Amino acid sequence: PPPSHVLTALAPAPPGREHGPMISSGPSSAPTESQFSRPSSLMGRLLLHSMNIGHGRLHQWGLKAAGIQPTDRVLDVGCGGGKAISRILKETRREVAGIDHSPEAVETARSVNRAAVASGRLRVVESSVESLPFRDGLFDVVTAFETTYFWPDLQTGLTEIRRVLNRGGRLVIANEFADRAAAGAWADRLDMHVPDGEALAGAAYKAGFLMVDVSIHPRSGWLRLVAAR
Repeated sequence: PPPSHVLTALAPAPPGREHGPMISSGPSSAPTESQFSRPSSLMGRLLLHSMNIGHGRLHQWGLKAAGIQPTDRVLDVGCGGGKAISRILKETRREVAGIDHSPEAVETARSVNRAAVASGRLRVVESSVESLPFRDGLFDVVTAFETTYFWPDLQTGLTEIRRVLNRGGRLVIANEFADRAAAGAWADRLDMHVPDGEALAGAAYKAGFLMVDVSIHPRSGWLRLVAAR
């Protein structure tokens, strides 16, 4: 583990928030568990490795819109195997954080980026998007790749992300499936919630974001949302 003094900038949230529930126990509880929503064991590790390879172009498309500057602090929500974090670390000199509700994903992301963890520039923690363990206004950019499908509650997640963004901060969401029809049989098989651009933009405005832009990749049909606080 990194030394106790590192990442002092990534201060925890006020007492009572840092130990919040991993999954909501109410009606908005997480979809049926699967290796895609919460990777675990050997199968999960293999899937995370596959995601690191397969999502490369999606990461690049999303990060292009994020416009990360060398002085930006960045959070990657649903960091999976950690490859998006690797790309983010190359674009900023500041602290980077990642969260995932899968212990296997957290371990994999730390391993893939072990040098940044050892230096104290990267912190990866097990957490839910509904209860981020960071203080208000800490980050300049938040990214979320292929993860909103499995959030317990989209509205709560977006509101919590807005909380940890500073004024003028940016959220970038990139999904391979632009709507439920595009997900096809996968949506039913994995109990995925696949918001289209209109639903995602509406939820972002409701969460308090001031400017929202949604675009579709011209060749791949992917969906990208950029929202400014």
